[in-house]
Amino acid sequence: MKNELYFSLGLHNHQPIGNFDFVIERAYRLSYKPLIEFFIKNPNFKFSLHFSGFLLEWLENNHPEYFNNLKILSEREQVEFFTGGFYEPILPIIPDKDKILQIKKLTNYIFKNFGQKPKGLWLAERVWEPHLVKPLVEAGVEYVVVDDAHFLSTGISQEDLFGYYIMEEQGYMIKVFPINMKLRYLVPFHDPNETIDYLSNLNLSYKFPIAVLFDDGEKFGLWPDTYKTVYEDNWLDRFWQSLKENSSWIKIINFNEYIKKYPPLGRVYLPTASYREMMEWVLYPKAQEILMELTEKIKNEGNWDKYSPFIKGGFWRNFLTKYDEANHIHKRMLYVRNKIEKDRKNKYRTIALKEILQAQANDAYWHGIFGGLYLPHLRSNVYSHIIKAENYIERKRRKIRINLIDFDCDGRDEIIIETRHFNLYFAPHLGGGLLEWDFREKHFNLTNILTRRREAYHSKLLTLKDEEGIGKTIHERWMVKEKGLESLLFYDNHRKVSFKEYFLKKMPLLEEFLQSKENSFLTSLDFSFIYKTKDFIPYFSLSFIGEREDLKFRKIFNIYKKERRLDVIYEIENNSIDEKNFFFAWEVSFNFLAPEHEDYYFYIPNSPWKSYLKSMGIEEVNNWGLKSPILKLRCELNEKIKWLRYPIETVSLSEEGFERVYQGSSLIHLYEISLNPKNIKKIRVSFYID
Repeated sequence: MKNELYFSLGLHNHQPIGNFDFVIERAYRLSYKPLIEFFIKNPNFKFSLHFSGFLLEWLENNHPEYFNNLKILSEREQVEFFTGGFYEPILPIIPDKDKILQIKKLTNYIFKNFGQKPKGLWLAERVWEPHLVKPLVEAGVEYVVVDDAHFLSTGISQEDLFGYYIMEEQGYMIKVFPINMKLRYLVPFHDPNETIDYLSNLNLSYKFPIAVLFDDGEKFGLWPDTYKTVYEDNWLDRFWQSLKENSSWIKIINFNEYIKKYPPLGRVYLPTASYREMMEWVLYPKAQEILMELTEKIKNEGNWDKYSPFIKGGFWRNFLTKYDEANHIHKRMLYVRNKIEKDRKNKYRTIALKEILQAQANDAYWHGIFGGLYLPHLRSNVYSHIIKAENYIERKRRKIRINLIDFDCDGRDEIIIETRHFNLYFAPHLGGGLLEWDFREKHFNLTNILTRRREAYHSKLLTLKDEEGIGKTIHERWMVKEKGLESLLFYDNHRKVSFKEYFLKKMPLLEEFLQSKENSFLTSLDFSFIYKTKDFIPYFSLSFIGEREDLKFRKIFNIYKKERRLDVIYEIENNSIDEKNFFFAWEVSFNFLAPEHEDYYFYIPNSPWKSYLKSMGIEEVNNWGLKSPILKLRCELNEKIKWLRYPIETVSLSEEGFERVYQGSSLIHLYEISLNPKNIKKIRVSFYID
């Protein structure tokens, strides 16, 4: 007779805040619904379940019958609910107060609806940092699940990972279970008997071992090819049948039951970590390639099991260094969170706090196989909650506020200007570029752009074969959603900011801007800045000044106090003794999320011309506009110029394969300039928002 082994299955279900209803509905139809119906029909199959709070609220509103099934499972003690951050934040990067608020909010919601007070916690993306122990315990958590790789990197052997351990911080203690990586890759991608064989061949000395599989519920139907595997080909039924046939030695148990019966294996201090794939994705492309090269080398030598525990990638927080946009969103959230914390007597504080907790949802802060940061609608939704929170906490704002602060924690100050209508974030070290332009009344960031970067997986796109995605997990499959994506692999040579200027020796081609190969000869200047305002002047003025031997350059922003208006004035002075002939261009980039929708388009006033936001071309204009259901924007120029536009598109990797993603549109305003010595060219631009 085989040695007795406990087995615990946990399912984690999550949808990003701001995801489209039809996307969540598809996940419900393909995964959430059939999974729960399976467990309703098989009452002896105990399991654990975690839903993010946003998804639970969506299910409650859209499928109340599903909620009834969850209540049935809870009442017959078949399911053990796990808590977590209500809006699925990466817990280490939010304030400790918010960690506790997020967890208690979900715990209370589960207790109210299903009568259970969860003791276990699902850690978003299994991102672990040692200081988490204390706030988790303070939030009422007794145990947590993390990847076995976390344990292996401490020197604990694989054979000693079939139980739970105690972690401690400042005397606070929490129990931790390792998730078995081998089971993650077997289920449901291999025949059920392979899982049974794996469990059967374990050589364990511990008397009461438990094998833990806790993974995404979406892999049971929503991930590519899995609906056919799991339900049409009856994988789940066959898996349950195999477990029943081996019930003499495989005992299904929930975490709480196991803890009540058996003691911990010992004490452990886990390092910072996430699952192995995440720690690869956080690395810069060259480092990822080196890590993959090392991984293949060790596997080919047959030494992977021996050395892999000590081969790991990076640290999750470095997504905030890898992607400036992720860091900007994160620091923007913290900036508003601090406003809420300081204004504790504000009667709108509670609703502002709810908005900022939603802005902590993890999905838009990182990028791996899942689109995350690369999905503009997710970034836009986070910005929307941040701006809403700010609006609530500052409902009585009437005056302009100017803040000179190292907002993004890079050692250099940014300039933040907040008005009744706009938030404007300027970076002097990026030539006075505009990082963020919010229209507060619609809680919308107009300049929600992503810089085009090389990703490690881009090299795979160039050598891809059609058969490489069949029958594999999302971490192993490589597919393309459309042909020709390799032709979109352009990388920006600078961070995408608005009001970036170019001084060009010759007439540029539109393709040079598209491919980030513009022949600019004024690429870097040290910009000083001044700002001033007077009560009797209807606007606040911010000036950036750059100078070199032959040119003096001024960029002046006039931000109106009461109007939804922004003026930009350029003054270019010839400092040399010779005539200067060159082309000058300034660029803005907007993202209105709908590249090919008939209600979103560019237009030229007093002309029948209009074009989708995704369009590319050159027009001669002295004004132009953008219309959308969100807002209408109009740009007036003081002279006729060439107006160049192109879509900012990236190629990213999602669970369905390589895909094209529209990140916004760049609009370039081109002037041919001839300047005599000491002469000044003045350019004036006015933006109006309706």
